[in-house]
Amino acid sequence: MQTRIVGIDAARAVALAAMIVAHLTAPTGVAAQLLFGFPAGLFALLAGVSMELMRARPVQFAVRGACLIALHVALVPFAGTIEVVLGTIGVCMIALAWAPRLDSAWLAWLAAALTLGSAALAPSASPYPPLMWAALMVSGMLFARHMPCVPGLVVGGVLFAADVALRWWVALPPLLDASGHTGGLADVVGTVGASLSICSLCCLAGRWLGWLAPLGRMTLTLYCLHVLSAQWVGVWPSLLGAALLAYGWLAVFERGPLESIVRRLVAVVGKVKNEKVGV
Repeated sequence: MQTRIVGIDAARAVALAAMIVAHLTAPTGVAAQLLFGFPAGLFALLAGVSMELMRARPVQFAVRGACLIALHVALVPFAGTIEVVLGTIGVCMIALAWAPRLDSAWLAWLAAALTLGSAALAPSASPYPPLMWAALMVSGMLFARHMPCVPGLVVGGVLFAADVALRWWVALPPLLDASGHTGGLADVVGTVGASLSICSLCCLAGRWLGWLAPLGRMTLTLYCLHVLSAQWVGVWPSLLGAALLAYGWLAVFERGPLESIVRRLVAVVGKVKNEKVGV
C-alpha cells in the first residue's frame, strides 16, 4: 500500500497556488520578487523529490518526461502570456532518468556542476534555464533522501532571503546574477534555498497542513486547467476552483485525471518497483 508524505503534497500545493497568483496578479516591490521565479523553481525541485521517491526505472522516467513535453506542446497555443514550465521539466526528467541510481556524493557533484554550467550560460534565453532546472531537480533528489528539515529550513531560508536582497539592492554580472529566470549563480543557489526552506517548513508542519494535500495530489491536472483558463478566470476564482475540484475529484477517485493517464502510460513500460510514496 502506498503512503504519501503530507508535507510534500502541501509543498506542491504551495507551488501551484504561488504560480496562479504570479500569473494572475501584478505584484510590486518585494512581493514581486518573491513570486518571480521561485514558484516555478519549487515545482522543479519537487519533480526531483518525486523522481527519488518513486524508485522507477530510467525508461519510466523517460515516458513521464515525454508525457510532460506532450502536454507542454498541447498547452502552448492556449497559454497566452503564460510561459509553460512542463516542457523544461520533461526534458530534464528524461536527461536525469538515470540520476536516482547515483549515490548522494555523486548527486551533490552533479548538482554543483549543473549550477556552475547554468551560471556560465547566464543570462538564459529560456525563462526556465534547463541547467538550472536540472540542478533544482537533482537538489530535490538529495532532499528526498535526507529530508534535512530543520537545517533545510534555516540554511534554505538564509539563501532565499539573500537572493531576494541581492535582487533588490545589488546589480551583479550575468555569471553571478540573482534575478529570477536568469540562471545566474545567485539565482540558482537562492532558488534552491527557497525551495528547500518551503519543503522543509511544509514537512515540519505537515500535521497542520493536511487540508492542502488534495491540491498537491493533482497539481498536474490543476496546473493545466489554470493555463487553459487564465485568460478568463481571475486569481480568487482560480484558487477556489482548484480547491473545490481537488476535494471533489479525490473524494471519488484516487488520483487526478491527468495523473492517472500518465501513470497508465508509464505502466506500459513496466510496473514501478519498490515505490515508497504516491506521487
